[in-house]
Amino acid sequence: MAITPFSFTLANTALNSQRVKFELQFNLLQNTLINRHNKMIEDVSQTSLSVQRKIDDLANRQKTLVDALPALADFRQGNLNNKGALEKIFDEVSTLFQTFNQDATVDADEVAAFEAQRDNVATRIENLYIFAHPDVNDGQVIQRLKEDVAAIRGLQVSEGALLDAGNVEVADTLTALQTEVSVAITVTQNTVSVATDLEQNIQKKFTSADADLIKLTTTEADRREKEIADAETKLGNLLRALSLSFEINTGLSEALVSRLKPQTPPPGSAVNIIS
Repeated sequence: MAITPFSFTLANTALNSQRVKFELQFNLLQNTLINRHNKMIEDVSQTSLSVQRKIDDLANRQKTLVDALPALADFRQGNLNNKGALEKIFDEVSTLFQTFNQDATVDADEVAAFEAQRDNVATRIENLYIFAHPDVNDGQVIQRLKEDVAAIRGLQVSEGALLDAGNVEVADTLTALQTEVSVAITVTQNTVSVATDLEQNIQKKFTSADADLIKLTTTEADRREKEIADAETKLGNLLRALSLSFEINTGLSEALVSRLKPQTPPPGSAVNIIS
């Protein structure tokens, strides 16, 4: 029976011990590198203060623009409704003229028709809503018109000649009222146009801010993705290099141990018989 050389036993034991130690050290090093890698990923995932400030500014700008739209839309729609109501009031004032201005005299039936139509005009003016917006000057045309309601309700024609002083004064007042309503229609239409322009301008600013925000966040996301990918590649290469280094050293050690292992001749060979 061949005796195993002590040098082979010692080398083989050292090789096995080396393998165990490497695996332990490799696991420890790998965990350390992974923890360091995770910390770096966490840091990379953090947005810098300057970039975050820009993102917050854009987001706040968007919120301000969005918050401004509902009030402006309500103001525009309210004035659009008033415009339609004013056009109807203009027609009703014309009808009020006709109740007593058909001929040279005013009779009792015309007085009654005048009073009913007068109250109708006053009620329609009362029902107008006052809308205001800090960025639009509407000349307070609705407010001024509503202030005339009491005077309108106080108008009174009398039976007799159309050209009686009182009837003429009523006619002049209605002429002035019709002019005032006509001006209110024009101003209200302009107010609607201004409000529409402001809405469109806000929408354009929002679109611009949104594009800037998307570009900024996309760029930031791309930066994170690239840095994370680079870090993962670097970690993978480092771990592979360590593993490959161990395999090379192990291969060399195994080759050395195999040289120290005693050679056993094949059974039945001449060398085997002699030995």
